[in-house]
Amino acid sequence: MPTFREVLRAAEITIKDNTSGHRMHEIEKILREHHAFSGLTPEKATAILEDLGPTFVKMGQIASNRSDVIPKAYADAFKTLRANVAPVPFEVVVQTMEESLGHPWRETFADIEEKPLGSASVAQVHRARLAQGLGDPVAAGAQEERPAAGGNGEGAATAQGPVVAVKVRRPNVVEQMAEDITLIRHALALADLTHVTDGIMLTLGDLVDELARTTAEELDFTVELGNLERFGAELASQPHVESPRPYPAFSTDEVLVMEYVEGAHINDLSALRAQGDDPAALGRRLAESYVTQVIDNGFFHADPHPGNILVRGEDIVWIDLGMTGTLSASERAIVGRLFAAVAKNDPFALKDALLALAKAHGPVDHGLLLGQISALLDSYASVDLADINVGTALLDVIEVMRTQNLTLPPSLTMLARGMVTIEGVLVDIAPDTSVVEIISDHVKRQMFNVDALEAKAKSLFAATAASAEAATRLPTRVSHTLDMLDRGQVKVGADLHVPADFTAALYSVSGIVAMALISAGLFVGSSLIAQTAMQPQLLGVPLLGILGYLGAFVLGVYVIWRVLLTRHQQRNDEKVE
Repeated sequence: MPTFREVLRAAEITIKDNTSGHRMHEIEKILREHHAFSGLTPEKATAILEDLGPTFVKMGQIASNRSDVIPKAYADAFKTLRANVAPVPFEVVVQTMEESLGHPWRETFADIEEKPLGSASVAQVHRARLAQGLGDPVAAGAQEERPAAGGNGEGAATAQGPVVAVKVRRPNVVEQMAEDITLIRHALALADLTHVTDGIMLTLGDLVDELARTTAEELDFTVELGNLERFGAELASQPHVESPRPYPAFSTDEVLVMEYVEGAHINDLSALRAQGDDPAALGRRLAESYVTQVIDNGFFHADPHPGNILVRGEDIVWIDLGMTGTLSASERAIVGRLFAAVAKNDPFALKDALLALAKAHGPVDHGLLLGQISALLDSYASVDLADINVGTALLDVIEVMRTQNLTLPPSLTMLARGMVTIEGVLVDIAPDTSVVEIISDHVKRQMFNVDALEAKAKSLFAATAASAEAATRLPTRVSHTLDMLDRGQVKVGADLHVPADFTAALYSVSGIVAMALISAGLFVGSSLIAQTAMQPQLLGVPLLGILGYLGAFVLGVYVIWRVLLTRHQQRNDEKVE
């Protein structure tokens, strides 16, 4: 089956051959009906996307998570987009499945319900049951056996196999989306729309490219399959938190087979109480799970609305892993600095953390940016730290950055909107749960994580060694530069004479500074190592840390002796004079 990118290239050739004139005329007609060329509003843009069909609805839904590059009003409006699509006939679904799987569907499934559980712009989902003997973990490619969920326990392995959910891609959706995206690119090349794109950070072409990349991932179900496998593995350490078990052996880029999950929605208080659940405890578990995904794992659910979070017994089950966000280790560390700066009400630290993540798309007024950040922090100064809404605060920060031609990584925008959704759920089921406090606890644990400490120690020792090497060269280089100045080989607009005693004093001081820096680096590095389980050890303390302390002590004593000796010599010189 050709990939979305291959179809996209084919669509380029088709457009150039002028064989897509009908669709282009249809798009132009809808744009003119809404007077798009005279200006856009969030409401008008939303209506246009809905009228243009499933492709544009999906693009709008993706754009709703990019409030860093489009105005927040548009991002909020696009959140309401829903594709008005009719279900695909069951016969077409079966045909798609059989062509993708390469054999009749009854070789894999005992039965499939004709009525879909849900139908969207890209795919629709059907409830089914695997054929006898196909529900075991070996055949399914799973890592461990665990019962599948289903109404009245029917998800457990039976003579017919477990109940599953089968997600099938709509026919021709790849070709249609590729054609539409290509048409948009050609329209942008022919039309001047700058007067209707005020406030959009990237060019429309860049935004379409971004949407095309994201769409390619959503159309390939092997991506979601990988998300399910990784998500399930990382949730294994979280008690009573799960995701649907995938069945890789029966999944393709067009068909995704996973455990069927039946349970109450996380915000359905009456249903939760009816099955004996404690909403407050579930809310705390939900917040802990999401923060663990973000801070500890760097891989999180990017669309955590209540419909994607079910409660089965005592377990929280995350479903629909089609959209996820990732944060690298360095990005997670910077996010930790960001939250620490907010907690300390430190605009300088917050600005530094944001600039470490941001990408500039134009001139940046750093003074104005600092003022905007200070004003933002002041607006939270009267609010108790535990009561700060993390998601809203992040969106406010993103909006400030956007006004200064700065964009943050898309994953951070996804995180902000995800936090807004999670905190909205907590207001309903666990209002006393503070996401800020949970984040703070996780950030502190990460700071003192053994692996992280060892990595920091190695990095610090490497930096110390480099600084020491540079520091030992400093006196010679300074002396050489001063000699050049003294001989007039460096022109600074004036004749400069440097006394010999000044050169000697500078040489001495730079040597003392070098030794002090090395001593401080050894002390800090040894302190980090002392908190790890690094071997070998002496009296329960890593031997390398003890040696570092000894080295720092010796150098420290030497520095103090040099300082005292220098002062003594200065006093003697003053007496002689």
